Order: sequence, then C-alpha cells, then structure tokens
Amino acid sequence: MIDKIDFVVTWVDNNDEAWMKKKQYYQTEDKNETLNTDSRYRDFDLLKYWFRSVEKYAPWVNRIFLVTDNQVPDWLDTTNEKIICVDHTDYIEQKFLPTFNSNVIELNVANIPELGENFVLFNDDTFLNDSIDETFFFKNELPVDTFIESPIMATKGSVAHTMVNNMELINTSFEKKEFYKKNWKKVFSPKIGLKVIRTIALLPGSDLSGIWNSHLPVPYKKNTFIKLWDIFGKKLIKTNENKFRTPYDYSHWLMRYWQLVSGKFVPKNTRSGMVYDLGTASISIIKDDILSGKHKVICLNDTDNLTNPDTVKKEVTETFNRKFPGKSIFEV
Repeated sequence: MIDKIDFVVTWVDNNDEAWMKKKQYYQTEDKNETLNTDSRYRDFDLLKYWFRSVEKYAPWVNRIFLVTDNQVPDWLDTTNEKIICVDHTDYIEQKFLPTFNSNVIELNVANIPELGENFVLFNDDTFLNDSIDETFFFKNELPVDTFIESPIMATKGSVAHTMVNNMELINTSFEKKEFYKKNWKKVFSPKIGLKVIRTIALLPGSDLSGIWNSHLPVPYKKNTFIKLWDIFGKKLIKTNENKFRTPYDYSHWLMRYWQLVSGKFVPKNTRSGMVYDLGTASISIIKDDILSGKHKVICLNDTDNLTNPDTVKKEVTETFNRKFPGKSIFEV
C-alpha cells in the first residue's frame, strides 16, 4: 500500500507587470547574467494543459500544490479541493523574499505545511503524457528513480557549478565503494539501458564524479529535505540569500542525490521519459510524441538558443489543445 502522493509544480507568469517591476528593481543588484536569462522565466502559457494531463493520466493524485510568487491563473478553479495555491511567503522566510532564484523556491518546499511525505516535484515545462499509476513514482514507499554516475560538463550558462556543489556534500557523506557494494543490483539494473556505460566507465574513480539528471519530475520523501536541512543548514541557508541564481548555490538535486546514494530508491526505466530542447529538437517529433504518448512524461525545455519562441509556442499549444480539447475539473 502506497501512502498518498502529492504533486508540487512551480510556476511564474513573466508577463505580470507587478512581478516584472519587482524583478527589475532587484536586478540592479549584481547577478550572474548567464544563469538568469529570459528563458529561465519565460512562460509558454501551457500550465492549463499540465492540469489537464494530471486529470487524465494521474487522477489518483492526492493534492496539487501550485507554487507561485503571488500569482494565480485566472482560469484556475481555486475552490477545487485538490488544489492548494502556495505563495512564496507561505513557506520561505520573509527575509529572503522576494526571490527570483528557482533553487531557493525548490530547496524550501518541505516547509509547505500541508505537503505530504511522498511528493513529486514538477517544473511547469514537464508534463504527464500517458496514463501512469502511483508505482511510476513510488514503490514500497521508496522513490522510483535512476542512478547513473556521469561526469559534470561545464558549459556557458549551465548549472554545472551547482551540481559540483551538491556532489561535494555527497562525497563528504558517502563512500563510493560502499555504495556500489551495497546497491550493485540497483546501479546495474537492466532498466537503465545503455546509459549504464557511463557508470561502468567511471567505476575506477575513488569519488563519485557526478550523477545524471534528466530534468523530469522527481519523486521525493519530505523527510529527506528535513534531514539535509538539519545536516547542512548553515550551507544551504547561503543559497536562500541569493535572489538570483549564482554559481555558489545548492539545488534540490542534492536531496535527489542523497536518496540515490543512500540506496533508498527503486530503479526506473529510463526510456519512460524524454527531455526535448525546444531550441534544437524537431518540432514535428515533439508534436508526434505529445499526440502519440510515446513517452510517459516529457519535458519541453526552454533554452537560450530558442530563436523563435512565439512560433514554437503556437505549434505546441495547438498540439496540446488537440490532445486535451476540453477543460479539466481544475478550470473555471
């Protein structure tokens, strides 16, 4: 029997004038431009399709927490008993607000009072794309996830620095050899597919080089966040102080890495999800995946190399509207 599972989705309306003025005011402070470009905040107005996909493909969800900066879509039925709208002020200390740093917003989610022990963290560019049951995210009360050791590649505008920061804490807390010894069946599960080659290639190293991230929804135990804030609170609080992303931040992936290296996870089929870079992926392939449900979950990742956002938005919106033509129970 699996305990109830909540969904948490973060969202920002970058066209909200009040939000824009606030962001512009704080942008006068020194911030890392490559980590805080427009693509980090751009809204493709697809959130209603996220809710429609949840209604159709995961009707079993317990509650949905929509996390925003004092923003609620005018089409959202906030009286629906499954929806809880969470403002940043509801769970982040006032002295750290306002924040435009997604790491701060996500690192603190365990402070949401009503949030259950088992939850899945979504970005608003990640969508359910076919029917799933609870075991897609949790089995035997453990998160369903994939461990793949993978090198951290530093590129302009990437979050490589944050990944290194996370891994430093992991490597000071765990012995790589002991982890592999205790969890080899999970590490080399057939469900991983060819990506296991990365792990095999990095086996000789004395420390973990890095852990692969898929940018798909992540299943979490609330107690993992509470535990790591207890252990590393003095370090994590520094991230809270950064109103915009910096190379010195930690991220929620630290909690994911901890769950994995603790061995407290069930191996996941890596072929069940797909991440599409909207700046490089074929729009026809994306549309085909949405309509066919080829992958159970998909991410439509907005990046700085997207040169025609309005065109892409139009095509993706039309495709989602074909797949989910009617309003969900979450809309007025």
